Amino acid sequence: MPNRLRRALVNAVSLALVFGMGSVSVLVAETWQQRRMQHDSFRFLMFENATPAAWPCDATISVRVNLDFVPQRERGEVMSDIAVSLQTINEHARVKLVVAEPTSLIPTTAMLEAREYVSANTVLFAFAHQGQSDLLPSVAAATGGGLWVHDSNLDKPVISVGYVMVAVERLSDYRTGPGYLSRQALFTHELLHVLGLDHVKNDPQSILREKISQSIGTIGPGDIAGMAALGELACQ
Repeated sequence: MPNRLRRALVNAVSLALVFGMGSVSVLVAETWQQRRMQHDSFRFLMFENATPAAWPCDATISVRVNLDFVPQRERGEVMSDIAVSLQTINEHARVKLVVAEPTSLIPTTAMLEAREYVSANTVLFAFAHQGQSDLLPSVAAATGGGLWVHDSNLDKPVISVGYVMVAVERLSDYRTGPGYLSRQALFTHELLHVLGLDHVKNDPQSILREKISQSIGTIGPGDIAGMAALGELACQ
């Protein structure tokens, strides 16, 4: 079955892209359906067959950052905000996100589908101009998502490569540091999409509200529960 692309465009702030092939066992799908009925405070990104996917159990994921289009004077602050976002997620997720060697790559759909220049268990975190990639449309401040493949040994989909893209034209819309409409909130929001979590509508404490402006800028109990659920999905 050919790869399929799923897009969710959210108020010029967030775009989640997920694509892959294959199916998962009935047990995994049933477990998710039961969990969804019990928890309205988090949602998984749904792939083909309306099933979720997660990174490999207890994986160490390399985050390669492209700062080529970020002004030199801002790069230190940007990297500090990325580091805090990674630390925030690592405190609650089963996976571990670590900053790896920098890159000049700008991810595109074709690159990720072909897996060109991108190793497994890698996230490309790129700052680029709007229009430089089909993954960063002109209406979005940032995007995040991942590529999943069907693991025949585990009989379920597994996310193998992820990306975050931030429009440099919109970077000044978000202040450095933590809190409301901050870069840390924006980066954490997109990284949670990379992990496999979708937007939520009814949880005012979640950082994954469809509009970043609706979030208080910090992760909430639902986000933490979602990361725990992803860990269960990956490691069961």
